[in-house]
Amino acid sequence: MTRRLLTGATVWAGAACAPRPAWLLIEDEAVAAVGEQGHPPPDGQALDLSGHHILPGFVDVHLHLSQAAWFPRGGDALGWRGLADALRAVRVAAGAEPDAPWLLFWCAARFAWPEGRLPTAAELDQAAPGRRVLISTLDMHRGAVSSAGLAALGVPGHRLAHEFGGDVTRDRRGRPAGEVWEAAYGMVLQRALADTQAHAAERGAEAVLVGEAARCLAHGITHAHDPYVSPAHHQQMTALRAATPMRLSWATGSAAGMLSRPPGAAYAPDGPYGDAGPEVKLFADGGERCAIRLPPSAVFDLLAGAAGEAWRMRAIGPLREALRRRLVLRPQQLRLPYLRYADAELTAMAAGYAEAGIRLRIHALGNLAGQQAARALRAAGVPVGGATIDHLLLLDPATADLVAAAGAAVSYQPGFLPGYGQMIAGTRMDRRLTVAGGRLLLRAGVPLALSSDYPCGPLDPLHNLRAAVNRHLPGGRALQPGQALTLSEAVRAQTVTAAASLGAPGSGGLAPGQPADLVICDGDPFQPGTRAVQTWISGQPVWPATPVIGGLT
Repeated sequence: MTRRLLTGATVWAGAACAPRPAWLLIEDEAVAAVGEQGHPPPDGQALDLSGHHILPGFVDVHLHLSQAAWFPRGGDALGWRGLADALRAVRVAAGAEPDAPWLLFWCAARFAWPEGRLPTAAELDQAAPGRRVLISTLDMHRGAVSSAGLAALGVPGHRLAHEFGGDVTRDRRGRPAGEVWEAAYGMVLQRALADTQAHAAERGAEAVLVGEAARCLAHGITHAHDPYVSPAHHQQMTALRAATPMRLSWATGSAAGMLSRPPGAAYAPDGPYGDAGPEVKLFADGGERCAIRLPPSAVFDLLAGAAGEAWRMRAIGPLREALRRRLVLRPQQLRLPYLRYADAELTAMAAGYAEAGIRLRIHALGNLAGQQAARALRAAGVPVGGATIDHLLLLDPATADLVAAAGAAVSYQPGFLPGYGQMIAGTRMDRRLTVAGGRLLLRAGVPLALSSDYPCGPLDPLHNLRAAVNRHLPGGRALQPGQALTLSEAVRAQTVTAAASLGAPGSGGLAPGQPADLVICDGDPFQPGTRAVQTWISGQPVWPATPVIGGLT
């Protein structure tokens, strides 16, 4: 038996994740004891962690590892300030990467551009003639594609609108303009990543994925759950699980792309799905095209918010986007009607997967989509704990109550607030709805898991924990501070509740008999300068390869 004793630290112990000075005894792969009083048991291997904090290992239940791994093969668009920057970067990349199958660019913050739009296919064709180009927005639900990129889908241009409807933007003559949304974007993304992976060759692809897993371990993530993996890459993820010490699990979906409708339980790959059970990802709404229900008077807020942003930016972009938004005004409500399913369709699909023993993960960004997801889960008879609803970024009390009644967990991302919070406030949505309402969900009795949605949000769990507590926007103002979590609530949401939502190891926290998955921080995790310095899984230090804290003696 291997026994290791960690002393002198503040331990966030038990299922409550309550911090206290304590020692922690590990035997083989599990926690044997946590103590405060008296002398710890004698042991041949001890580690003095005075001044450090020991937390349960971070469980990120919404981390797009298999997609983010390829981001270094593209350009970072986050710093672009408009169309000129975008087209300049495309021209430079075309000359620098003549053999790349795609010119990929990630994280374009289109909402901050004065033009308020992405480049057209014609503009991309001029910047990089004949090349396949994809520029993805920050939320990975929208992109700009060159003509060669659209042609790679294998669907003739005149049929794109028929195949994808409003997911393909058309010019005045009805031709594809190069802007793609949701399912159409997902298909382009899937093709671009498949081609890029093939270009890297099999051994190179494995190294890319292993490297991304190591990046997660460096942030204290002991379990990463990828919310969508193409059925074609299921075995690849199984191999990755064997190649990394990190716990890993994933959901399946449509082979066509992340945002397409999955074909049904009969087409789901056989297990295992890593360190959790089989799961499928569905999308009740989109990203910017999220489904929202508001009071009728909110139409004035939306228009005034767009006008205010246009004035602040001295540009027409916000007004252009506001005028493109679909609105349905009814006697008692205003709707942004971007639901991806009819109620009966979503219910039937949920029932089919649930009957096959496959958990459901439903993307619902807006409250209208959240209501639909909750209704579908109850109507389909999905058991308590059989589903997770992702995001619920824009929420109201009635929706929170419906989700609680459906028995679903919620995975939310307070780490979005520093990046997206100002944009949401600019639309004035925060005057009508709760934004990333962690407190609202907990009060309703919903199991709350805190996740990153990386690469759409920041990977660092410490950043996301702090955002859940302080809810700061750039400049320091807190957005809806009444929705803040306590310190222990935030840690619990990032660890034990997240593990429980997957039925995965770690749902009891740092307590006797639980897996010894933990992260050691060099100070208080809620102080800005604190960082993760060691990651342990099953009682073994797995990052860094050489311990940086003293050492076991």
